Amino acid sequence: MNTPTETPSTPSRESTAETGRQPRQERSRHRVETSLEVALELVVEQGAEALAMREVARRAEVQISSIYQYFPSKAHIIRELAKRNLARVRLLLQDEVERLLGEFDGAPPVAESVNRLVDAYFAHYRDQPDALAVWAGAQSDHGLRELDLDDTRSTAEFLVMPLQRILGRDEREIVYPLALLVSEVTAAAARLALALESPLREQLIARHKAMLVATLEAHKT
Repeated sequence: MNTPTETPSTPSRESTAETGRQPRQERSRHRVETSLEVALELVVEQGAEALAMREVARRAEVQISSIYQYFPSKAHIIRELAKRNLARVRLLLQDEVERLLGEFDGAPPVAESVNRLVDAYFAHYRDQPDALAVWAGAQSDHGLRELDLDDTRSTAEFLVMPLQRILGRDEREIVYPLALLVSEVTAAAARLALALESPLREQLIARHKAMLVATLEAHKT
């Protein structure tokens, strides 16, 4: 969405190793973090497509060559911001799953589980303009959409064990496709809902929840 599943990745200052040179000294790490904070501000202000490396360097008060050491292009910056956002979402869902399992002795009802997990996911993007801006930027880049697909698969893996508990069944060949469906359609529903005004936004989320509940109830033992 850690008792039921693998420990999710968390935002890390070392994760830029995948995008460029890895910062090793505290001063370098601080420079990278400052550049990312400035880039996030610019994405919120102007959108990901308008992000310019020179403006990041100017506002962060660092040499542009220093940024290029760690982020060869603006796509690499967006990717790092997106990875950190997805990690935060995973932790949020993990916490909600743990609460559900604890409150209902390891077998929470389908409707309660769907309502709380969808609400937590949707609220993250509704209430945080920076998360929504980064998400939109990642969606607009074909290369970064692969990151989104990887996250869908990873979230599905995370959901398998909670869904096995919720549905009362062990068959992975049944539960994993359901987990993929829950992960992908919830992301799509949230994107659409956030583009709509109230009350249509809330109506769409309510219909989405009802659809998920009906689908999952049909597979419950």
